[in-house]
Amino acid sequence: MFALTRDRLWLSFVVMGVLGLGVGVFSAAMPAAILAVTPAEKTSSAMSFNQVVRSVGFSIGSALGGLTLAAETPVGATFPTDTGYTTAAWVGAGAMAVTVVTALALRQASRREPAPRSSLLG
Repeated sequence: MFALTRDRLWLSFVVMGVLGLGVGVFSAAMPAAILAVTPAEKTSSAMSFNQVVRSVGFSIGSALGGLTLAAETPVGATFPTDTGYTTAAWVGAGAMAVTVVTALALRQASRREPAPRSSLLG
């Protein structure tokens, strides 16, 4: 939305609010989802891994946005060009698309793998 409709400030606020709400709800629900599928003895590792991945994702997203805007800032100018904001929004959307496709591919791969056999059974 930001790439296409930056001319209406109220719409940007609405979109940012919805996105913020989505991130907040997702971040709050993720620990419960992780705990539901993780053995009790591995919960601390799983939660730590979630925090690290989340922090790395936020850092990469911020770095990509900043780099894109810096590359689109003319020499001596204070702010990037309008095209820079559009480019940064599309780079962010592309990164999100890659993340979604990767997550879906990993999910499908984990469903196809046979369950490990216990050494006690076999």
